[in-house]
Amino acid sequence: MAERERLTNKERRAQSRDERKRREAELARKRKRNSLRNGLITAAVVAVVGAVLLQAFIGGPATLDDAILVNSSEVEDARAAAGCEMLVDREPLEDRSHFEANAAPSPDAIYTDVRPTHSGPHMLQTHPIVSSGANSQLDERSTTHNLEHGAVIVWHDPDQTDAGGEMGDWSETLNANGFANSRGGAAIFVSPYTDPGISSGKAIAFRAWGVAMDCDSWDEDVANGFVIDHYGTHGIAPERPLGPYPEGVLEYEDVEVDDNTDAPVDGQLMEEPEDDADTESTGDDGDAEPTEETTEDEPADE
Repeated sequence: MAERERLTNKERRAQSRDERKRREAELARKRKRNSLRNGLITAAVVAVVGAVLLQAFIGGPATLDDAILVNSSEVEDARAAAGCEMLVDREPLEDRSHFEANAAPSPDAIYTDVRPTHSGPHMLQTHPIVSSGANSQLDERSTTHNLEHGAVIVWHDPDQTDAGGEMGDWSETLNANGFANSRGGAAIFVSPYTDPGISSGKAIAFRAWGVAMDCDSWDEDVANGFVIDHYGTHGIAPERPLGPYPEGVLEYEDVEVDDNTDAPVDGQLMEEPEDDADTESTGDDGDAEPTEETTEDEPADE
């Protein structure tokens, strides 16, 4: 009888040990799961914070609180210092024919004068918008269609300038603040140009529809002035209503603008009125109401 009781007690102790081990194993598994979950949460938080900090320090275009103001006299001085030369001044090529991408002639066959071109025949499709600087040369045949819609393209020769990154940051900021129009393909493009190379031999080639200006070096004041003068509805592109010039982003601080188009008026420096009574009333805010510019050519459907 005593032997049976001792065996029973042993069995109970063994059962107790087994139950204790089971509970300890379950607790260990629970701790491991909690530790893994907490680790994942911590890693996610660190990743989010890191991304925010990275964005704050190096990434993303700046959102402008105020317009970038450019002085026209300083732009003229900057053009001279950068060795800029106006090759074509609002004189586009007459041929505006379109062709499908799969039937497109080579660029060398259709652009036989100033390279990169400022106008001329082009693909039926516009080039997708590249908000910052392109890593490789964009297709001249499709980007010419973007020019027709009011885009500005700044090409550069990487062998003559290392400002490609700076140029890309510049275009990205302006595109993010209203210059990129995804519907019409109007934007500010920056791209290297090595084949066949900038025909003038200079390092930088600014292009708008019917306008070609080449410079020996990159200068942001020069670039800003070119955009103000020729982007979208400020330029002469046949389908420029597809590239409306964004108000309050980039403008001259000392040049009169046309009340109807908001474009700079050539040679008209701003002057303070002599007497408030002599000025025309424009409303409570003092600004004339702009009207939409129209052209003889209606925007294409493509």
